[in-house]
Amino acid sequence: MEGLESVVEPETGLPAVKLGLIRIGEDGVIYYRPISAYTPQILVIALGIEILIQTRRKVKVEGYYLEEEINRRLEELYEAIGGNAV
Repeated sequence: MEGLESVVEPETGLPAVKLGLIRIGEDGVIYYRPISAYTPQILVIALGIEILIQTRRKVKVEGYYLEEEINRRLEELYEAIGGNAV
C-alpha cells in the first residue's frame, strides 16, 4: 500500500491503513470506508482527495450515504489530474 501509510484518519488521528479503512480491490481501485456513518462529509471528501493525490490511483468511498456523489467527484478529479490507468 505504497503512499497510503501516511494517510491519517482525521477523527482519530490514526493511520487509516492500520484501522483497516483502506483496501485495494482486485480492480486496482483504492476503496476507503469512513470510520463512521456520522463522519462529516468534508472529512470523507478530504481523505478521498488526499489518497487520490498521494497515489494517483482511482479512489472510491464505500459504505457511506453520500458515496455516489463523492465517487463521481473523485472520478472527475482523477481524470483531471491524469491519474494512472487502472
